[in-house]
Amino acid sequence: MIMRFVSGIIGIPLMILSLLVWKGTPFILAIGLLSLLGLNEFYRGVRRTGAEPQEWLGVGCVILFLFAARERFNPPVILMPGVLTFFIISSLSIELLKRDRAPIRNLGVTYLGVIYVGWLFSYLVALQSIPGKTQMKITGFEVPWGAWLVLFVVFAAWAADTGAYLIGRKWGYHKMTPVLSPGKSWEGALAGITWSVAMCVVMGLLVSMPWVHILVLGVSIALVSLVGDLVESSLKRELGLKDFGSVLPGHGGILDRFDGLFFAAPFFYYYVTLVMKF
Repeated sequence: MIMRFVSGIIGIPLMILSLLVWKGTPFILAIGLLSLLGLNEFYRGVRRTGAEPQEWLGVGCVILFLFAARERFNPPVILMPGVLTFFIISSLSIELLKRDRAPIRNLGVTYLGVIYVGWLFSYLVALQSIPGKTQMKITGFEVPWGAWLVLFVVFAAWAADTGAYLIGRKWGYHKMTPVLSPGKSWEGALAGITWSVAMCVVMGLLVSMPWVHILVLGVSIALVSLVGDLVESSLKRELGLKDFGSVLPGHGGILDRFDGLFFAAPFFYYYVTLVMKF
């Protein structure tokens, strides 16, 4: 518990700083590094099943996705499909040349890692790339909309996770999925929703966000984050892992810490772009 708190005390100011300096370039680089670390955790885990993922493909796709997300998934027309086509043909050809070839198993886990980690994580960069500025109430400071939206979804998802963890740990009497994730409880889930809504109220009112969006996002981010958490638990259960890694004290690995955000960030991106018209 103490290490979780210390990690947050260090990580949150660094994240805010990375978003606000040099047009958010440090944040993009940080997401790239976290994506590569998370991808390495995933590939290390699936090797327990005997699979041999093609890591070069994963690394290449992570870099490609970051470039695409920086342009809000509107890169030059030929870039993304052309590079992806090259990756697919090359990886299948390489697998063909192996003596112990197993293209379905090896490339299946390779592509799953690419999509699960690289693609979903890149939505934070897409959010950060939304143009414009907003003026915060009380302080009067102007901050880029993209930076504010990243902080909104990250803080809401983390509030949901923290509320569920603290309340569920002490008063979680009714287990949600005892086989899949014994620590999850219905009391914790309700607390997660409550904490997420509270965080969205604070963040939303600072920039005069309409109440309907605040409430919808507060509930939805908590629920989507919970699904992301359960999905990661199912992956660990299949691989026989307690945690994907130990790089973050008190949390485990990159995938263990950001599992809910993997699902919350894409949902939030499409909500603010399609519903709120950013």
